[in-house]
Amino acid sequence: TPAHHANDSGTAFKNPWPSAAAPTWAELAAQKFPLAWSQSLAALCTHAKAKEVKVLKPDWGRAQLEEKGLQREKCLVGTWLGHAGVLVEMGIQGSGDGGSAGGKEKGESLFMLFDPIFSDRAGPTQWIGPGRLKASPCQVGDLPGCDAVFISHNHYDHLDLGTVEAVLKRFPWCRYFVPLGNKSWFVQTGVAAELVVELDWWAAREFGVGDFGAQEERKEDDEVEEAILRVTCVPAQHTSGRAGMDAASTLWCGWAVEQFVGPKKDGGETDDQSTTSGATRKGAIYHAGDTGYRRSAKSEIMCPAFEQIGRKLGPFDLSFVPIWRGDSLGFISYMGLRLLHNDLPAILHCSPTDAAAIHQDVKSRNTVGIHFGTFVGSENEAYEAMIEFGEACDEYGVRNLDDRVEGEQGRAGTLDIGGSLAVEVG
Repeated sequence: TPAHHANDSGTAFKNPWPSAAAPTWAELAAQKFPLAWSQSLAALCTHAKAKEVKVLKPDWGRAQLEEKGLQREKCLVGTWLGHAGVLVEMGIQGSGDGGSAGGKEKGESLFMLFDPIFSDRAGPTQWIGPGRLKASPCQVGDLPGCDAVFISHNHYDHLDLGTVEAVLKRFPWCRYFVPLGNKSWFVQTGVAAELVVELDWWAAREFGVGDFGAQEERKEDDEVEEAILRVTCVPAQHTSGRAGMDAASTLWCGWAVEQFVGPKKDGGETDDQSTTSGATRKGAIYHAGDTGYRRSAKSEIMCPAFEQIGRKLGPFDLSFVPIWRGDSLGFISYMGLRLLHNDLPAILHCSPTDAAAIHQDVKSRNTVGIHFGTFVGSENEAYEAMIEFGEACDEYGVRNLDDRVEGEQGRAGTLDIGGSLAVEVG
């Protein structure tokens, strides 16, 4: 039985590391009372690391590509859709113009949607649950494509019924990648069972672009260049549950997606990673989902999973890491108070400082901070998250996303909701 399985039947799960253990009495005694008056919004706004989180109409990277003089087919283009939702366009290097990925006229890109939520509330109905502080920048019908959806866990702010139903209607060919225990939910929602790929931690599946509707490019000498997509379910320090009594009954995870290009080999979808032998890696994406890093801000015991991810699958060209906890209790913000995240147990949600450490652990070239500024109690929280994240990146020697040069420690920062980042991958 894997260490993260809490029983032999694969219907209960746990975080298997000391970093997820309950804080010791000494650690609890060292923490302060976790409530304080909110910082002045005016003071936060003027901080050197602060900027207003705007909601933009997505252009899906067009302005970034033009500004940097990049070719779309040689790039990863990530667009932040608010909270943990991200759309990544991966140029398929080898598909040519003859394919038809996901029903598009040309098979030159694959579109991957991570933890999408377009609804106004994150809850079982649109009358229950945290409401948006910032509106969604678009709806499912506005997406330029959707060939694969990746879900990190089944909390309502990461797995939204209305969004999945809209994707199913608009993109019926789309594949869904989910951690253990979640496939039945998608089948009951109406997704064909063969389109749902359910994986355990460290399990990987490989797909040819033809599995998403695209075609390989045939060269003059009849040699076929094949683009292979390897999807790996990777660990995260979190939990799951939708009904109160079902906590940790389904798995939680992050996702790593790599593209390899090389001579075509026999076989399509496979569990055998040998199909990428002799191929060249052309881009790698990491989405952390929702995760903690240590059990408290002062703990020196960190989760080892991220260094393992970096060692096994890194470096990553484009990563998405949460920099804030889930929503604050609204009434706390209404009273002019704030939760001091550094004086709360941090087992399930990493701090902005921890997010900068994860950027380094997974060997990321470019990291976008997510999971903030959307379902939160006040604007203050958005500023606090980006300020701490920016300061931590400075401390680690990580450059800002706006810098032209990546530097040895890569780049990290935040985008506007609906904003995009284009990264060249060769």
